[in-house]
Amino acid sequence: MYTSGQFAIMGNVGRKALRIYRDEGLLVPSSINEENGYYYYDESQLITLETIKRLRSIGLSLFEIKQILNGKADEKAIVASKIQEAENLIKDMKDMLSNMKPKTEKKQTSEPDIRSFKKCTCLFVDENVDLEKLGMSVGKLYEKASRLGINVAGNHFALYEGMNDEAAFSMKTCLPVSNYNGEDTMNMFEEKCLHINFTGSFSKISQAYQIIYKYSADHGIKLSDRAYEVFNKDMSVDVYYAIK
Repeated sequence: MYTSGQFAIMGNVGRKALRIYRDEGLLVPSSINEENGYYYYDESQLITLETIKRLRSIGLSLFEIKQILNGKADEKAIVASKIQEAENLIKDMKDMLSNMKPKTEKKQTSEPDIRSFKKCTCLFVDENVDLEKLGMSVGKLYEKASRLGINVAGNHFALYEGMNDEAAFSMKTCLPVSNYNGEDTMNMFEEKCLHINFTGSFSKISQAYQIIYKYSADHGIKLSDRAYEVFNKDMSVDVYYAIK
């Protein structure tokens, strides 16, 4: 029998991932120590863990994997459908590429303004718990909302806190929802911010912060240690930097 930490090392996976697999019913510990609450796994469960990792690596959702492990879905059929989806996507991208004209990158012309980040309730993933692919977190949130029948109430966003203190820095990926409030949600309250709509590429988002920092210095605006990045469907990003 192995503790969660030992099993994670043996399976080359983060403890956070093990916790998610346990909570979702994909990989339930073989026993629990009633005295200390520790979870234990047996060696035979490494095979199940490898199956989960393999299926995750080709893009299957946790729900799809659970269906396969429980014998409610055929692995070959699901993988075949994923292959077809990938082939269709590649074809669409090739068609798009062939019709694509050279474009010059949009120049940022707008200046910051003062507006409020609106009050909302969000599903969230804490990105500082374990090393994970951040891009996958957004998909997990949308997948969870769909599975639980939760209404999505806005564009997903990143929340940064402790930006002035390295020891306190944290990041969360958030998805606004309208008909759900549980332990996996948090309430965001309305907050006055220095705001800019950034139209450059995501990789150059640092330019938005440079503009905000300069504007705040020029206009005597004191910034807090919290910022929001809202990702829009038109590929722009609304950056909100909280004002003290």
